[in-house]
Amino acid sequence: MGNIRVHIETFGCQMNKLDSETAAEALLRAGFEIADGPDSADVILFNTCSVRQHAEERVYSRIGALKLAKRQRPHLVIGVLGCMAQKDGELVFRRAPLVDIVCGPRHEADLAELIAEARSGRRVLALDNGRILTPSPPRQARRGRMGGEGRERTSEPARASADLIVADHAPPPYAERDGRTRPSPFHAFTAIMLGCDNFCSYCVVPYVRGREESRPPEDVAAEVARLAESGVREITLLGQNVNSYAFGLPQLLRRIHDTPGLERIRFVTSHPKDVSDELLAAMAELPKVCKHLHAPAQSGSTRILHQMNRRYTREHYLDMIGRARRMVPGIEIASDFIVGFPTETEDEFMESVDLVRRVEFNQCFIFKYSPRPGTKAADIPDDVPEDVKKRRNTELLAVQEVVSTRRNRQKQGRIMDVLVEGASKNDPGKLAGRTDGNDILVFEGPESLAGTIVNVRITGSTALTLFGTMNDER
Repeated sequence: MGNIRVHIETFGCQMNKLDSETAAEALLRAGFEIADGPDSADVILFNTCSVRQHAEERVYSRIGALKLAKRQRPHLVIGVLGCMAQKDGELVFRRAPLVDIVCGPRHEADLAELIAEARSGRRVLALDNGRILTPSPPRQARRGRMGGEGRERTSEPARASADLIVADHAPPPYAERDGRTRPSPFHAFTAIMLGCDNFCSYCVVPYVRGREESRPPEDVAAEVARLAESGVREITLLGQNVNSYAFGLPQLLRRIHDTPGLERIRFVTSHPKDVSDELLAAMAELPKVCKHLHAPAQSGSTRILHQMNRRYTREHYLDMIGRARRMVPGIEIASDFIVGFPTETEDEFMESVDLVRRVEFNQCFIFKYSPRPGTKAADIPDDVPEDVKKRRNTELLAVQEVVSTRRNRQKQGRIMDVLVEGASKNDPGKLAGRTDGNDILVFEGPESLAGTIVNVRITGSTALTLFGTMNDER
């Protein structure tokens, strides 16, 4: 299979990025090659996100753009992986007839076989049968050897159903990685748990990724040690709700803190209701744990938070922020907001505006609400007009930009530790890295500094980026 080249395009969160990395390494071990891009690929895989409608529309748009390539290269295999695949199942084939493989999360280890089946002419569906939201019509479903004669490729339009269904409860895809497909040799993601038990009313994640399953701490520690030995300097621990890790996130942080070679530890994403004093104490006491907390508020209105099934109030969230800033001096806090949630009034939107101004987040990710099939919120009439959603989205982004601009300006003159990632994407003549608080910092220096932590004096800033010079004071 050495001449079969695969290109993977990833949409969505850090967990999707890790899934793509795991899939790519599994295919490399099976003898595939990673293509330079889609134009040179024999197999194009889209690892998808279902959190928002916009993410799904982008995937379908990308698939549609491959119509000419599929006609010119009849044996080109196109696959849809991840959350959208799990959510929609065979509906993907009906909406995008160019697709050959629909493969939900946890089936990364099956990809080599699935691709072989697709190249023989079969259309393949591989899902976790415990989380199928849109079941296929009754047909043969099996797991195991996937051999057999396939049909010849023809110029006929693709059918809207699968020839082979693999439906089972696949094990968690924790696999050793050798770093060949990791974007950075100095940073790595490590999943400590999968799934989510929170069932926020707008969120499809528990349905497509399942209930929470936490990984044994000894397994996490062993993986972190292997990654650090391979040159990784910063680890980000991943979970849909990472601070509900069954074996205790504070205990895990303490366990891996002294791993030789490891310089920094991050974790995402934290549910505000589960940010405990014990976790904050660990962040304050452990030097390698970054003083950065991503705790999505989603709304500044207690009524809307109740509608969202977030299980905390505006007052609880503000109390959590206060505790974090008292216990972890200098902590930087990031958040997410959804605007235009069903029944959200203008006054309730202004409560979100007020929360952003009051907390002064380091970063905010702001999104317009879009109904997700299968969720509780999808049963509530989507009664906020699209133009109102757009206006609220623009206004809240503008408020956060003012906050970020002011906060970054206040950092000018300070000396900060930066883990150098390499050349800046926007200015290749300079280096870029991240501070402990997750700020992007651009400065001049030799490329040999990549992978090291250096002191940089902040000399300028925008809302999104800090700029500086190497600090000569030793």
